[in-house]
Amino acid sequence: MAGRWVRKVNEGLMATVTQHVSFGRIILKYWWRHLIILVLIYLFIQAGFWQLRRLDQRRALNAEILAGLNRSPVALTGAPVDPEALDHQRVIVTGSYDNDKNMIQRTQSYQGRAGVDLIVPLQIAGTDQAVLVNRGWIPFDDFEPEARVKYLVEGQVTVEGMAHQTQLPPSRFAPSDPDPQPGEWHDAWFRIDIDRIQHQLDAPLLPIYIEALPGSVPDESPPLREPIGDTGEGNHFNYALQWFSFALILTVTYAGFTWQEYKKKGIHSD
Repeated sequence: MAGRWVRKVNEGLMATVTQHVSFGRIILKYWWRHLIILVLIYLFIQAGFWQLRRLDQRRALNAEILAGLNRSPVALTGAPVDPEALDHQRVIVTGSYDNDKNMIQRTQSYQGRAGVDLIVPLQIAGTDQAVLVNRGWIPFDDFEPEARVKYLVEGQVTVEGMAHQTQLPPSRFAPSDPDPQPGEWHDAWFRIDIDRIQHQLDAPLLPIYIEALPGSVPDESPPLREPIGDTGEGNHFNYALQWFSFALILTVTYAGFTWQEYKKKGIHSD
């Protein structure tokens, strides 16, 4: 009786060992396939965390913008400024537009309509300093300099807006702006790159540009300015959930596939 029980235990142990060996052989035989799946799962998870980081950045930017809007505007007098400290802060400045040097920022939209933004240097009153002002959106039909004449403003003006640092390319694949040489003029820009635009202007520019804020009455004609405020959180959280879901689905699906493959080989080996 005891001997029969011992034989059954031994047979069970041998079966278990055989199963583990068979499963291990499957793992080793298709190691390259498993490696590809593991890499994909890792990339999906990292993409999810990247979207969560983007969400945190978006929330921080919204908080910074709202805080800047709630502060009293900083007066620009032509004195040196810290672009990092003024980024997303309300500013106010008085001066005259250098209309002959107006230019446009490409591929801008206003409530779904394609167009460009009108960028004009403002000569700060009582100084030799200037600051770039984004006056707002104009239709794409007014792309050419001759068509923009109707938007020019003469005489002294006071502009209130949001200060921003120079715009940098979002990635190395983004279209690049020209770097004007002495005597060259470039009318259209993808970004407000203050250092490069300075090369074609005589007046020294402040290291910020101003996005003009709309007045108490909404603009009825171009240049059109949209209210600045909370830009929302976007779809980053939903995208993160999607990437994490992809990782989970791939993990479960491939684990099931591997288990079914193991069971089939186990049956055939028997």
